[in-house]
Amino acid sequence: MSKHDQYEGFQVQSPETWTQFHKNKFDTKPFGDYDVEVKVECCGVCSSDIHTITGGWGAQHFPLAVGHEIVGKALRVGPKVTLIKEGQRVGVGAQSWSCLECRQCKNDNETYCPKQLDTYGAVWPDTGIVTQGGYSSHVRTHEHWVFPIPDAIPSALAAPMLCAGITSYSPLVRNGAGPGKKVGVVGLGGLGHFGVLFAKALGAETWVISRSHSKEADAKEMGADGFLATQDKDWNKDHLLTFDLIVSTANSFGEGFDLSGYLALLDVHGKWISVGLPEEATLNIKPQDLLGNGCLIGASHLGSRREMLEMFQLAADKGIKSWVETVPISAENLSKTMQRLHNNDVRYRFTMTDYDKAFGA
Repeated sequence: MSKHDQYEGFQVQSPETWTQFHKNKFDTKPFGDYDVEVKVECCGVCSSDIHTITGGWGAQHFPLAVGHEIVGKALRVGPKVTLIKEGQRVGVGAQSWSCLECRQCKNDNETYCPKQLDTYGAVWPDTGIVTQGGYSSHVRTHEHWVFPIPDAIPSALAAPMLCAGITSYSPLVRNGAGPGKKVGVVGLGGLGHFGVLFAKALGAETWVISRSHSKEADAKEMGADGFLATQDKDWNKDHLLTFDLIVSTANSFGEGFDLSGYLALLDVHGKWISVGLPEEATLNIKPQDLLGNGCLIGASHLGSRREMLEMFQLAADKGIKSWVETVPISAENLSKTMQRLHNNDVRYRFTMTDYDKAFGA
């Protein structure tokens, strides 16, 4: 018998067997004064899960249950919890802890805390217990990273917003997306579709930039004002020096990635913000490409608690709906769903559901 509380979840044993999920019991950290215990209702499927279990992002702690777009019910709260009430429907995203004391944490930049811990695959310093994600019966998380979900947003649609949504929302609001601004979103996948939905909801003129025209109809249905396909001859010619912001969700910076062509779209001191994290990729930048417009290149990582709450409120107020395919959670379905996502066979997010059938009511 373990001396720790245990939950149950679908774990992967190694990168070599990343398509095989096994239902196991595992230890969870001791329940703290600021913790919230969440009974999971559903969980979005993120490309981060695949990068992690395949070893694409480096060595991991196995066995491991991934999943960090978690929606469920707050079963109990610690004695010092003030942000969440027992019984609330809540969400947990990709981060589950930071120090809350450093300069970053005190300035709504807690996702940049040097001590931050991920929802899965991190090691709790006091116990050595490895954090396990949302393909599990429960999660136990500090209240700062537990977020009330507005009633207007169905759980299966809210789940993908907890990683993909906030990853796209934060760089938009931090870099001025809004009325009178022209925003480009590179790549129309899981991240990119949120980029379009949120940029448009914020009032920006919103363009999708993709390799081909295959997703143009979807982009227009999401509200995009325009569409550029880089396979077209002189694809950027009519839009040089016109974009205020470009958010790149690209999952490849390899051969054929025309960074020079993208940067030329930006107005003077316009910003290129990268949120995609291709495996073992290098973004090759020519200093000459920065001179014509003095453009700025940066990145963004998740988003603060304040931004998460604002994003959910915007989604509720504007009726923003994630494009989601739901899949009942099981070992077999997780395997199939991961392989489909690996092959880009999704429009545009998956959410695993029916947790009661897998783990009991």
